[in-house]
Amino acid sequence: QKSVVVKGQAVVSTKNVATLNPETLKKIAPRDAVAIIVGIADYKKLPRADFANDDARSFYDYANRALGIQPENIKMLIDGEAEQVEILSAFRSWLPSYVKKDKTDVYVFYSGHGLPSTDGKSLFFLPQSAHKDFLPETGIDQNSLVAALVAAKPKSVTLFIDSCYSGSTRSGETLLASARPLALKAKETVFPSNFTVISASRMDQISSSSPELKHGIFSFYVMKGLEGAADLNGDGKITSGELQWSMSTILTARRQLSWP
Repeated sequence: QKSVVVKGQAVVSTKNVATLNPETLKKIAPRDAVAIIVGIADYKKLPRADFANDDARSFYDYANRALGIQPENIKMLIDGEAEQVEILSAFRSWLPSYVKKDKTDVYVFYSGHGLPSTDGKSLFFLPQSAHKDFLPETGIDQNSLVAALVAAKPKSVTLFIDSCYSGSTRSGETLLASARPLALKAKETVFPSNFTVISASRMDQISSSSPELKHGIFSFYVMKGLEGAADLNGDGKITSGELQWSMSTILTARRQLSWP
């Protein structure tokens, strides 16, 4: 028998967590474009939408650097600023004054809770003071925002929606006591031909956040896509089609693998 002593240095295993780096973006030239950015994490009468306010704050940098939108052309509403009147005013009063007919590109980013009406015919974004029992009175019907966008007559509209309409929060809680996760279903909205909609989930799916990423999963990978991950053909430009395809691939993979 022989005794062998092996000495080695212990290596601490560390988990690599991706981070957002908007400062690495090459700032593109200013464009005829405007953005409305809404992020609500701290609701008054509903569970938190974890990291939704951080999603919006981060997207501001990407709107400016990656999309070429000047700061004065960005309307950002966070938590207490994102009440029903302020959001409606941004779409119906502020936006038209910044849009040149058929020339201006409009971007809308929303991160927060969503909920369908009980009959499934309407979809609502939920302002900070929204009340689930008075949805028509305290929520904002998605169709009313689409109508306001159409009325402004922009060249194009791109919607980034980090919300779900399944009746569940990002952390899996139910917004309605009588609703089980994925139980609520709503009809898909039909958008005008000049609209591009990139959404976190289908109508019956949950949109999740990640404590590790410290963002909504959808929002995080939209912004990573804008950093260059969505540049599929390597031409230095990111089209809406490339961003949609990359987001669909990433989110489908995460759901299939049950990643956080």
